[in-house]
Amino acid sequence: MYALAPDESGYLYTFNNLYGESTDPNPQYNSGWITAPKLFLWLSYLPAKILTMLGVPDYLAIRMLSIFLMLLSFLILRLRFANSEKRNLSNFIFIFFFVPSIFLWSSVGLRETFLFVEIAAILKGISLLYTKSNKQGSLLIVLGSYGLISTKSYLWACFVVTIVICSLIFYVQKMNKRFMFKLVIASIILPLTMFASTTSVYALSFIFQSDITETGKRSGESVTNLYIDSAGNATTTANPSSSGTDSQDTLDSPKRIEFRGDYTLIALHLYFTANPNSLLTKILSAVKIKAKVDSIWDEKIKLGLITLGSDVKEDTSSLNGQVLQPGIISEPLSMIIPAMNFLFGPSPFNSDAGLAVTIASFESPLWWLLYLTLLLQIIKFRKFKFWEDPPLVVACIFSLGVIAFSALVEVNLGTSFRHRSLLLMPIIFMFLRLKESSLTSKKHSD
Repeated sequence: MYALAPDESGYLYTFNNLYGESTDPNPQYNSGWITAPKLFLWLSYLPAKILTMLGVPDYLAIRMLSIFLMLLSFLILRLRFANSEKRNLSNFIFIFFFVPSIFLWSSVGLRETFLFVEIAAILKGISLLYTKSNKQGSLLIVLGSYGLISTKSYLWACFVVTIVICSLIFYVQKMNKRFMFKLVIASIILPLTMFASTTSVYALSFIFQSDITETGKRSGESVTNLYIDSAGNATTTANPSSSGTDSQDTLDSPKRIEFRGDYTLIALHLYFTANPNSLLTKILSAVKIKAKVDSIWDEKIKLGLITLGSDVKEDTSSLNGQVLQPGIISEPLSMIIPAMNFLFGPSPFNSDAGLAVTIASFESPLWWLLYLTLLLQIIKFRKFKFWEDPPLVVACIFSLGVIAFSALVEVNLGTSFRHRSLLLMPIIFMFLRLKESSLTSKKHSD
């Protein structure tokens, strides 16, 4: 069941058709891995493939890979102080790994944990490169940057813009040109060369022909068509037993209902119907979640059956049913509200929100606390020269780039809510880097 991550089935399809003989020559086109080179996917999914060879189910193998990648990102960012008290204080920040949505994305087979570990590797690599650990730092940057362009090209574009802006800042500050040269080579030149030599012409054209303005104009609605028969049963086809006749011409034939969002509701209802005696159904029944799902389902079906072929667009209980208005790149002020929604929404003080939005809003204060934690760390080490530390500058500008890009392209609350998780690694890195750099500076002054 993929009720909490509907895209996971696409990634599972890619994984299952990636190795050995397959009738699909390009399995990555059926998931978010459209631009990813096969070589990258072969290597990335190899641990999961080994697990399946040992008898682990395929869906569980890619989920275990996600958990491993999240652990790896933790190990990459974690500082190792000799003093146990300082180490415990530093590790406190990792409690935010248990923000509910972060915990979810690191427990399913999506791309999020790939992005987490790639961003962590890049930032840690820049930190090592700046402290003269050239080989280890450069390797982390190259691998992280190559992974980033393979996983999500628009994020890599944000990273490239970040490096260009940071290079100008470092040049004005008359920073070590040797460091700047190595940074550009490891961040842009080598990863782009590796990507161009391993990917397809289709992927390259897809990346370079993308238009951020057109992306922001796409529809934010997630539509699912179901047919409901006279007994209230749902199916995706109008009349499976019909032989060429239009089943909607009869009064007793299934009625089409168009859902805007609500995939989780649909998936849960269909699962409960098909598996009434499963352990999960019994557990969710005992805690009254099944009753709530059934109640919402019945309300939506009644709304949709008012007229033939109607939809439930008016009901916005779903995250993906909440359409957002993105900003316009030629009108910078229009980006303010979308950026605020991205950072701070959904609000827990909205009494008119539906069930899914209300549940998601409970998480928002945790993100506010994360922002406040970083702000307090900046205030605590305010004497430290933030803008003269390249790793901090890169992490800060990259975060601002992610926020700005999201303000331009996020068209529904569901994707905005999920993509906010991309800020976790830069924020944790900045928190730890401030502590590490301030302690290093203090040690040198002593």
